[in-house]
Amino acid sequence: MELNGKALSWGIGLFMILYVVHIVLLPQLLGESAATGDNAGILYTINQALGLGTCLIPGFIAAKKAGHHGFIHGGVVGGVSTVLTALLAMIWAIVTGGKFYGLETLPFWLVINAFLGAFAGLIATNMVEDPTSD
Repeated sequence: MELNGKALSWGIGLFMILYVVHIVLLPQLLGESAATGDNAGILYTINQALGLGTCLIPGFIAAKKAGHHGFIHGGVVGGVSTVLTALLAMIWAIVTGGKFYGLETLPFWLVINAFLGAFAGLIATNMVEDPTSD
């Protein structure tokens, strides 16, 4: 089995961008009062949808770019990206002197995010049309 490095790079890069938007920029734009106010339920739903999209979209894109083995490409994107974002969060916590939460849940998120990316990759490769079917 041959992995497409360019497709993986696209997927991992997109995951990192979406992760930063979801985890860093969105809370800064909304502010603390929005998350604890009357719209907390709506914001929670949006937050969960963004988290799901952060895993599904990069896996889908990587598999589409690769054109084959979508399950593997999507899973690798989800898994590698999860480890990279955890590493970046840990470095950020060390640099800023903040607390790093989540290391104990990393195996859980690694499995979940890899599965979500793999699922999206599977969908992407199953959407490929067979030109000989007409």
